[in-house]
Amino acid sequence: MRKSLQARIMMMNWKTSLRLWAALIYCLIWSIAPALADSPQVENDQQPIIIIYTVQPGDTLLSIALRYNLTLTDIIRANNLSDADFIFPGQQLILPGIILPSLPSIPFISSSSDQVHMVKPGETLFSIAELYQMSVNDIMLLNNLTDPYFIQIGRILKVRSSLVLRSSQLDYPFTTVSLSEPIVMQGRTLVVRVALAEAATVSGTFMEQPLFFYQNGPQQFWSLIAIHALLEPNIYPLTLIATLPDGKTVTKVQEVQVIEGDYSTETIWLDNDRSGLLAPELVQQEQQKLAQVWSQVSPRPWWEGPFWYPVGSDSLRITSNFGTRRHYNGGSKLSFHGGTDFGGGVGVPIYAPAAGRVVLAERLTVRGNAVLIDHGLGLYSGYWHQSQIAVNTGQEVQPGDLIGYIGDTGLVTGPHLHWEMRLNGVAVSPLQWVRESIP
Repeated sequence: MRKSLQARIMMMNWKTSLRLWAALIYCLIWSIAPALADSPQVENDQQPIIIIYTVQPGDTLLSIALRYNLTLTDIIRANNLSDADFIFPGQQLILPGIILPSLPSIPFISSSSDQVHMVKPGETLFSIAELYQMSVNDIMLLNNLTDPYFIQIGRILKVRSSLVLRSSQLDYPFTTVSLSEPIVMQGRTLVVRVALAEAATVSGTFMEQPLFFYQNGPQQFWSLIAIHALLEPNIYPLTLIATLPDGKTVTKVQEVQVIEGDYSTETIWLDNDRSGLLAPELVQQEQQKLAQVWSQVSPRPWWEGPFWYPVGSDSLRITSNFGTRRHYNGGSKLSFHGGTDFGGGVGVPIYAPAAGRVVLAERLTVRGNAVLIDHGLGLYSGYWHQSQIAVNTGQEVQPGDLIGYIGDTGLVTGPHLHWEMRLNGVAVSPLQWVRESIP
């Protein structure tokens, strides 16, 4: 049965690629044949384009059609679908008949580190970002894009390579050191890649935080750095150490510039019953319990590609963003929101966003019914305030597996899912992991 499903998915991916190329050829033919009498007339400031949508967990053809004011028949015909009930996360669908304002012309780019890229059939913003070692957010900002799941075939995108140091700037055995972002915002995950001229081991530290490097090829390594959401904007040293077989060590210090995040401020008001959960001894005791769990580092990554959202497409309502500066009950003490909150009624399903292993599934005092998943290399995701837990400690999960249901247990003002990502014990933005393919 599993082989049959995999075969169907491979066949659908092959057919999708053919349809994308066919759609591109059709648009090219249409553009050079404006004199056809029965061609649709378009205003001068608009142009017909090909819009590609990437299916998300929980999507159905009906929900996609309703969201973008299309009919089921429109989508089925445009994608030559034989089974309207069978779509899968990551599948690319053509959304026909959408007209958007014409794109502004893109000027020549003067910086030698800047390039342009024409979107080809089958590409996504995530694959393009990975190609140029950029973040999806950076591509969206450079090109004034608002939705990472829409991409226009044939569009010219501005891209910018990441900060890369070559061997002429490095001491042997380092040949390349690159950062995914030369300037990184508070609360984000930074990727460092290292290439060596000969076999050696690589280690490092950032802000007294040990780095765990994964070898992904001959003398090729990468590691993840968590930038704390309250780290003061400044330039900080990243220390890299290569240890050769004879025991000799070579150290490289790389600067990392951290800038302030664009975070808002909110005040949370709790009733008398819930306010008691803010007692320092309760908060500290629970934090210590979790820290013992997420301080364990599995030797390899279990995830692959961008994370999925932990809720279905009909529940993608964010009620509080990661990094938001918080005051409770009008107090002066400032903290920050360590995750992303999704609103929803009690009982809304929660899904695993990536592969991993459940390392905690129990009721906690402050976080309520909680699940914690180990994704490898010190990366964990947490799901707090559930009404019911659907997994057990030690269970392995895959993207889309049911892990629980939204609830209002613990320190809450109403039903919601608090989704948290911890890297080496530091809270980082969960949505970065959805919008980008890390590493």
